[in-house]
Amino acid sequence: MKPSGNETQPQTADALDEAGNWFPENLALITSRLKEISARNLHSPAIPVAVFDFDNTCIFRDVGQAVFRYQLLQLRYRLAPEQLAGILPTVAGDLAGRPLQDVISALMHAYRQLWPLIANQEQEKARRLPEYRLFSTLLLWFTDQARKDERLGPRYVLPFMGKLLAGYTLPDLRRFAAEVVTVAMTEPLSEESLAITAPDPLGRIEASFPLGLHAYKEMKTLMEMLRDQGIECYVVSASTEWLVEEAVRLLGFPVAEDHIFGIRVGLDAQGRLTTADSSSYPLTFREGKAEIIRHFIGAPLALVAGDADTDFEMLTLPEVAIRLLINRNQTGLIRTLYQDPRILLQGLDLRNGRFRPFRESVA
Repeated sequence: MKPSGNETQPQTADALDEAGNWFPENLALITSRLKEISARNLHSPAIPVAVFDFDNTCIFRDVGQAVFRYQLLQLRYRLAPEQLAGILPTVAGDLAGRPLQDVISALMHAYRQLWPLIANQEQEKARRLPEYRLFSTLLLWFTDQARKDERLGPRYVLPFMGKLLAGYTLPDLRRFAAEVVTVAMTEPLSEESLAITAPDPLGRIEASFPLGLHAYKEMKTLMEMLRDQGIECYVVSASTEWLVEEAVRLLGFPVAEDHIFGIRVGLDAQGRLTTADSSSYPLTFREGKAEIIRHFIGAPLALVAGDADTDFEMLTLPEVAIRLLINRNQTGLIRTLYQDPRILLQGLDLRNGRFRPFRESVA
Protein backbone atom coordinates (compact mmCIF):
# COMPACT_ATOMS: atom_id res chain seq x y z
CA MET A 1 0.00 0.00 0.00
CA LYS A 2 1.46 3.32 -1.04
CA PRO A 3 1.70 6.10 1.57
CA SER A 4 -0.77 8.96 1.56
CA GLY A 5 0.21 12.61 1.65
CA ASN A 6 -0.41 12.75 5.39
CA GLU A 7 2.16 10.08 6.22
CA THR A 8 5.74 10.65 7.25
CA GLN A 9 8.50 10.74 4.69
CA PRO A 10 9.86 7.37 3.53
CA GLN A 11 12.56 5.79 5.64
CA THR A 12 16.04 6.35 4.28
CA ALA A 13 19.14 4.21 4.62
CA ASP A 14 20.38 6.66 7.25
CA ALA A 15 17.16 6.20 9.26
CA LEU A 16 17.49 2.44 8.96
CA ASP A 17 21.10 2.62 10.13
CA GLU A 18 20.24 4.87 13.08
CA ALA A 19 17.55 2.45 14.23
CA GLY A 20 19.73 -0.61 14.57
CA ASN A 21 22.94 -2.52 14.56
CA TRP A 22 23.11 -4.06 11.09
CA PHE A 23 26.14 -5.72 9.59
CA PRO A 24 27.16 -2.77 7.36
CA GLU A 25 27.46 -4.84 4.19
CA ASN A 26 23.93 -6.16 4.68
CA LEU A 27 22.59 -2.66 5.16
CA ALA A 28 24.35 -1.42 2.01
CA LEU A 29 23.06 -4.33 -0.10
CA ILE A 30 19.49 -3.99 1.19
CA THR A 31 19.53 -0.28 0.45
CA SER A 32 20.97 -0.63 -3.06
CA ARG A 33 18.68 -3.48 -4.06
CA LEU A 34 15.59 -1.67 -2.82
CA LYS A 35 16.60 1.33 -4.92
CA GLU A 36 16.82 -0.97 -7.95
CA ILE A 37 13.41 -2.45 -7.15
CA SER A 38 11.86 1.01 -6.77
CA ALA A 39 13.26 2.05 -10.15
CA ARG A 40 11.83 -1.06 -11.82
CA ASN A 41 8.44 -0.53 -10.17
CA LEU A 42 8.04 2.71 -12.11
CA HIS A 43 7.72 0.65 -15.28
CA SER A 44 6.05 -2.53 -13.99
CA PRO A 45 2.46 -3.19 -12.84
CA ALA A 46 3.61 -6.12 -10.66
CA ILE A 47 4.51 -4.68 -7.26
CA PRO A 48 6.83 -6.99 -5.26
CA VAL A 49 6.26 -8.02 -1.66
CA ALA A 50 8.44 -8.90 1.34
CA VAL A 51 7.86 -12.12 3.29
CA PHE A 52 9.12 -12.59 6.84
CA ASP A 53 9.19 -15.53 9.17
CA PHE A 54 8.19 -14.24 12.62
CA ASP A 55 9.66 -16.24 15.51
CA ASN A 56 13.39 -15.59 15.96
CA THR A 57 13.37 -13.56 12.75
CA CYS A 58 11.23 -10.53 13.65
CA ILE A 59 11.45 -11.17 17.37
CA PHE A 60 13.90 -12.75 19.76
CA ARG A 61 12.21 -15.96 20.98
CA ASP A 62 9.13 -17.78 19.73
CA VAL A 63 5.57 -16.62 20.43
CA GLY A 64 4.12 -20.09 19.85
CA GLN A 65 6.47 -21.62 22.39
CA ALA A 66 5.82 -18.79 24.83
CA VAL A 67 2.07 -19.42 24.67
CA PHE A 68 2.58 -23.20 24.98
CA ARG A 69 4.78 -22.76 28.05
CA TYR A 70 2.49 -20.20 29.72
CA GLN A 71 -0.62 -22.27 29.02
CA LEU A 72 1.12 -25.34 30.46
CA LEU A 73 2.40 -23.74 33.64
CA GLN A 74 -0.86 -21.86 34.29
CA LEU A 75 -3.08 -24.79 33.19
CA ARG A 76 -5.10 -22.51 30.89
CA TYR A 77 -6.70 -25.36 28.99
CA ARG A 78 -10.19 -25.75 27.62
CA LEU A 79 -9.87 -29.14 25.93
CA ALA A 80 -11.36 -32.13 27.73
CA PRO A 81 -9.26 -35.22 28.51
CA GLU A 82 -10.76 -37.18 25.60
CA GLN A 83 -9.74 -34.36 23.23
CA LEU A 84 -6.17 -34.44 24.53
CA ALA A 85 -6.09 -38.23 24.19
CA GLY A 86 -7.23 -37.87 20.59
CA ILE A 87 -4.24 -35.74 19.55
CA LEU A 88 -1.53 -37.78 21.26
CA PRO A 89 0.36 -40.21 18.99
CA THR A 90 -0.61 -43.86 18.70
CA VAL A 91 2.74 -45.11 17.40
CA ALA A 92 4.57 -47.80 19.37
CA GLY A 93 8.19 -47.86 20.45
CA ASP A 94 10.30 -45.52 22.53
CA LEU A 95 10.58 -41.76 22.69
CA ALA A 96 14.06 -40.70 23.81
CA GLY A 97 14.51 -44.03 25.57
CA ARG A 98 11.12 -44.12 27.31
CA PRO A 99 8.19 -46.30 26.17
CA LEU A 100 6.01 -43.79 24.32
CA GLN A 101 2.70 -45.31 25.30
CA ASP A 102 3.76 -45.30 28.96
CA VAL A 103 4.55 -41.59 28.60
CA ILE A 104 1.08 -41.00 27.15
CA SER A 105 -0.60 -43.10 29.83
CA ALA A 106 1.11 -41.08 32.58
CA LEU A 107 0.19 -37.79 30.87
CA MET A 108 -3.45 -38.77 30.53
CA HIS A 109 -3.74 -40.06 34.10
CA ALA A 110 -2.36 -36.76 35.42
CA TYR A 111 -4.57 -34.61 33.17
CA ARG A 112 -7.72 -36.51 34.15
CA GLN A 113 -6.96 -35.78 37.79
CA LEU A 114 -6.41 -32.09 37.05
CA TRP A 115 -9.29 -31.59 34.63
CA PRO A 116 -12.23 -31.15 37.08
CA LEU A 117 -10.46 -28.20 38.71
CA ILE A 118 -9.29 -26.79 35.36
CA ALA A 119 -12.83 -27.03 33.94
CA ASN A 120 -14.09 -25.17 37.01
CA GLN A 121 -11.41 -22.48 36.49
CA GLU A 122 -9.69 -23.42 39.73
CA GLN A 123 -6.19 -23.57 38.33
CA GLU A 124 -4.53 -22.52 41.57
CA LYS A 125 -6.01 -25.52 43.36
CA ALA A 126 -5.02 -27.78 40.47
CA ARG A 127 -1.43 -26.56 40.63
CA ARG A 128 -1.23 -27.71 44.25
CA LEU A 129 -2.02 -31.30 43.28
CA PRO A 130 0.93 -33.70 42.88
CA GLU A 131 -0.26 -34.51 39.36
CA TYR A 132 0.52 -30.95 38.28
CA ARG A 133 4.29 -31.43 38.48
CA LEU A 134 4.09 -34.70 36.60
CA PHE A 135 1.82 -33.32 33.89
CA SER A 136 3.70 -30.06 33.31
CA THR A 137 7.15 -31.65 33.28
CA LEU A 138 6.11 -34.60 31.15
CA LEU A 139 4.21 -32.58 28.54
CA LEU A 140 7.11 -30.12 28.23
CA TRP A 141 9.53 -33.04 27.82
CA PHE A 142 7.20 -34.83 25.40
CA THR A 143 6.87 -31.90 22.98
CA ASP A 144 10.62 -31.26 23.05
CA GLN A 145 11.49 -34.88 22.34
CA ALA A 146 8.67 -35.40 19.83
CA ARG A 147 10.00 -32.53 17.75
CA LYS A 148 13.34 -34.38 17.43
CA ASP A 149 11.73 -37.77 16.73
CA GLU A 150 11.81 -38.98 13.11
CA ARG A 151 8.32 -40.47 13.33
CA LEU A 152 6.77 -37.29 14.73
CA GLY A 153 8.93 -34.20 14.29
CA PRO A 154 7.76 -30.62 13.68
CA ARG A 155 5.00 -31.78 11.31
CA TYR A 156 3.32 -33.36 14.33
CA VAL A 157 4.35 -30.93 17.08
CA LEU A 158 3.45 -27.63 15.39
CA PRO A 159 -0.24 -28.51 14.81
CA PHE A 160 -0.33 -30.27 18.20
CA MET A 161 0.56 -27.01 19.95
CA GLY A 162 -2.28 -25.27 18.11
CA LYS A 163 -4.74 -28.03 18.99
CA LEU A 164 -3.92 -27.64 22.69
CA LEU A 165 -5.78 -24.32 22.36
CA ALA A 166 -9.02 -26.12 21.48
CA GLY A 167 -12.06 -24.51 23.09
CA TYR A 168 -10.85 -20.91 22.75
CA THR A 169 -12.81 -18.50 20.60
CA LEU A 170 -10.70 -16.25 18.41
CA PRO A 171 -11.35 -13.12 20.53
CA ASP A 172 -10.46 -15.08 23.70
CA LEU A 173 -7.34 -16.45 22.04
CA ARG A 174 -6.18 -13.00 21.01
CA ARG A 175 -6.64 -11.74 24.57
CA PHE A 176 -4.71 -14.74 25.85
CA ALA A 177 -1.91 -14.13 23.34
CA ALA A 178 -1.71 -10.48 24.40
CA GLU A 179 -1.46 -11.56 28.05
CA VAL A 180 1.35 -13.99 27.27
CA VAL A 181 3.35 -11.54 25.15
CA THR A 182 2.94 -8.78 27.74
CA VAL A 183 4.23 -11.06 30.50
CA ALA A 184 7.06 -12.45 28.36
CA MET A 185 8.30 -8.94 27.55
CA THR A 186 8.88 -8.32 31.28
CA GLU A 187 10.77 -11.59 31.87
CA PRO A 188 14.56 -11.86 32.00
CA LEU A 189 16.22 -13.51 29.02
CA SER A 190 17.01 -16.73 30.80
CA GLU A 191 16.16 -20.41 30.90
CA GLU A 192 14.30 -22.44 33.49
CA SER A 193 13.99 -26.17 33.97
CA LEU A 194 11.44 -28.64 35.28
CA ALA A 195 12.38 -32.04 36.66
CA ILE A 196 10.57 -34.93 38.28
CA THR A 197 11.11 -38.59 39.05
CA ALA A 198 8.18 -40.26 37.32
CA PRO A 199 6.90 -43.78 38.07
CA ASP A 200 8.74 -46.64 36.40
CA PRO A 201 9.53 -47.21 33.60
CA LEU A 202 9.83 -43.44 32.93
CA GLY A 203 12.27 -42.49 35.67
CA ARG A 204 13.93 -39.08 35.82
CA ILE A 205 12.34 -36.55 33.44
CA GLU A 206 13.87 -33.10 32.84
CA ALA A 207 13.01 -30.35 30.37
CA SER A 208 13.82 -26.66 30.04
CA PHE A 209 12.22 -23.61 28.46
CA PRO A 210 13.32 -20.06 27.61
CA LEU A 211 11.97 -16.91 29.21
CA GLY A 212 11.68 -13.43 27.75
CA LEU A 213 10.75 -12.00 24.37
CA HIS A 214 11.31 -8.78 22.46
CA ALA A 215 11.04 -7.38 18.96
CA TYR A 216 14.09 -6.71 16.83
CA LYS A 217 13.89 -2.97 16.24
CA GLU A 218 15.92 -3.42 13.05
CA MET A 219 13.21 -5.63 11.54
CA LYS A 220 10.42 -3.22 12.48
CA THR A 221 12.31 -0.37 10.86
CA LEU A 222 13.03 -2.46 7.77
CA MET A 223 9.32 -3.25 7.42
CA GLU A 224 8.46 0.43 7.78
CA MET A 225 10.96 1.33 5.07
CA LEU A 226 9.54 -1.35 2.76
CA ARG A 227 6.00 -0.15 3.39
CA ASP A 228 6.95 3.45 2.67
CA GLN A 229 8.40 2.34 -0.67
CA GLY A 230 5.09 0.66 -1.57
CA ILE A 231 6.28 -2.89 -0.83
CA GLU A 232 3.70 -4.78 1.22
CA CYS A 233 4.98 -6.98 4.05
CA TYR A 234 3.71 -10.46 4.84
CA VAL A 235 4.42 -12.85 7.71
CA VAL A 236 4.49 -16.62 7.19
CA SER A 237 5.02 -18.36 10.52
CA ALA A 238 5.18 -21.89 11.92
CA SER A 239 3.34 -20.71 15.05
CA THR A 240 -0.45 -20.70 15.34
CA GLU A 241 -1.74 -17.96 13.04
CA TRP A 242 -4.03 -16.15 15.50
CA LEU A 243 -1.28 -15.92 18.11
CA VAL A 244 1.06 -14.35 15.57
CA GLU A 245 -1.61 -11.86 14.49
CA GLU A 246 -1.92 -10.58 18.05
CA ALA A 247 1.85 -10.53 18.65
CA VAL A 248 2.38 -8.56 15.41
CA ARG A 249 -0.23 -6.01 16.50
CA LEU A 250 1.00 -5.73 20.08
CA LEU A 251 4.67 -5.38 19.12
CA GLY A 252 3.92 -2.75 16.49
CA PHE A 253 5.00 -4.45 13.26
CA PRO A 254 3.40 -2.78 10.21
CA VAL A 255 1.74 -5.90 8.77
CA ALA A 256 -1.98 -6.12 7.99
CA GLU A 257 -3.87 -8.97 9.66
CA ASP A 258 -4.82 -10.50 6.31
CA HIS A 259 -1.11 -10.58 5.39
CA ILE A 260 -0.29 -13.00 8.24
CA PHE A 261 -0.22 -16.77 7.68
CA GLY A 262 0.55 -19.46 10.25
CA ILE A 263 -0.53 -22.82 11.60
CA ARG A 264 -4.31 -23.22 11.47
CA VAL A 265 -6.65 -25.71 13.10
CA GLY A 266 -10.31 -26.31 12.41
CA LEU A 267 -13.01 -24.08 13.92
CA ASP A 268 -16.43 -25.28 15.05
CA ALA A 269 -19.77 -23.64 14.27
CA GLN A 270 -19.37 -21.32 17.27
CA GLY A 271 -15.95 -20.15 16.08
CA ARG A 272 -13.99 -22.10 18.68
CA LEU A 273 -10.72 -23.84 17.94
CA THR A 274 -10.95 -27.63 17.67
CA THR A 275 -8.49 -30.50 17.55
CA ALA A 276 -9.18 -31.02 13.83
CA ASP A 277 -6.80 -30.06 11.07
CA SER A 278 -7.66 -27.10 8.86
CA SER A 279 -8.84 -28.24 5.44
CA SER A 280 -7.39 -27.05 2.12
CA TYR A 281 -4.54 -25.20 3.77
CA PRO A 282 -0.85 -26.17 3.93
CA LEU A 283 1.14 -26.74 7.09
CA THR A 284 3.29 -23.59 7.29
CA PHE A 285 6.50 -25.54 7.72
CA ARG A 286 9.28 -25.79 5.12
CA GLU A 287 7.66 -26.48 1.71
CA GLY A 288 4.32 -25.34 3.15
CA LYS A 289 5.72 -21.83 3.56
CA ALA A 290 6.79 -21.79 -0.09
CA GLU A 291 3.31 -22.99 -1.05
CA ILE A 292 1.73 -20.10 0.86
CA ILE A 293 3.94 -17.67 -1.08
CA ARG A 294 3.10 -19.23 -4.45
CA HIS A 295 -0.63 -19.80 -4.02
CA PHE A 296 -1.86 -17.40 -1.32
CA ILE A 297 0.41 -14.38 -1.87
CA GLY A 298 1.34 -14.80 -5.52
CA ALA A 299 3.50 -11.72 -6.09
CA PRO A 300 7.15 -11.09 -7.02
CA LEU A 301 9.48 -11.30 -4.03
CA ALA A 302 11.55 -8.29 -3.06
CA LEU A 303 12.71 -9.89 0.18
CA VAL A 304 12.46 -13.12 2.14
CA ALA A 305 13.70 -13.31 5.75
CA GLY A 306 14.04 -16.34 8.03
CA ASP A 307 16.25 -18.04 10.60
CA ALA A 308 15.74 -21.82 10.70
CA ASP A 309 15.17 -25.06 8.80
CA THR A 310 11.48 -24.28 8.57
CA ASP A 311 12.37 -21.31 6.32
CA PHE A 312 14.74 -23.17 3.99
CA GLU A 313 12.39 -23.60 1.03
CA MET A 314 11.16 -20.03 1.00
CA LEU A 315 14.69 -18.65 1.35
CA THR A 316 15.75 -20.68 -1.70
CA LEU A 317 12.83 -19.78 -3.97
CA PRO A 318 13.98 -18.48 -7.36
CA GLU A 319 14.05 -14.78 -8.22
CA VAL A 320 14.23 -13.33 -4.71
CA ALA A 321 16.00 -9.98 -4.69
CA ILE A 322 17.05 -10.01 -1.00
CA ARG A 323 17.49 -13.17 1.08
CA LEU A 324 18.02 -12.23 4.72
CA LEU A 325 19.02 -14.97 7.17
CA ILE A 326 19.22 -14.34 10.92
CA ASN A 327 22.21 -16.27 12.27
CA ARG A 328 21.23 -18.28 15.35
CA ASN A 329 24.18 -20.66 15.02
CA GLN A 330 21.85 -23.42 13.85
CA THR A 331 23.23 -26.88 13.07
CA GLY A 332 20.52 -28.20 10.75
CA LEU A 333 19.72 -27.76 7.08
CA ILE A 334 19.64 -23.98 7.35
CA ARG A 335 23.36 -23.93 8.15
CA THR A 336 24.08 -24.97 4.55
CA LEU A 337 22.97 -21.44 3.59
CA TYR A 338 25.36 -19.63 5.94
CA GLN A 339 28.05 -19.50 3.22
CA ASP A 340 25.65 -19.18 0.27
CA PRO A 341 26.65 -16.04 -1.67
CA ARG A 342 22.98 -15.19 -2.26
CA ILE A 343 22.34 -14.92 1.48
CA LEU A 344 22.70 -11.83 3.66
CA LEU A 345 23.67 -13.40 7.00
CA GLN A 346 22.94 -11.17 9.99
CA GLY A 347 24.70 -11.85 13.28
CA LEU A 348 23.20 -11.72 16.76
CA ASP A 349 24.41 -11.50 20.29
CA LEU A 350 22.46 -14.50 21.54
CA ARG A 351 23.10 -13.54 25.15
CA ASN A 352 20.86 -10.49 24.93
CA GLY A 353 18.96 -11.10 21.69
CA ARG A 354 20.33 -8.08 19.82
CA PHE A 355 21.70 -7.52 16.34
CA ARG A 356 25.44 -7.08 16.08
CA PRO A 357 27.37 -5.52 13.13
CA PHE A 358 28.83 -8.81 11.96
CA ARG A 359 27.74 -11.92 10.03
CA GLU A 360 28.81 -14.12 12.93
CA SER A 361 26.77 -14.55 16.11
CA VAL A 362 27.95 -14.71 19.71
CA ALA A 363 26.59 -17.82 21.44
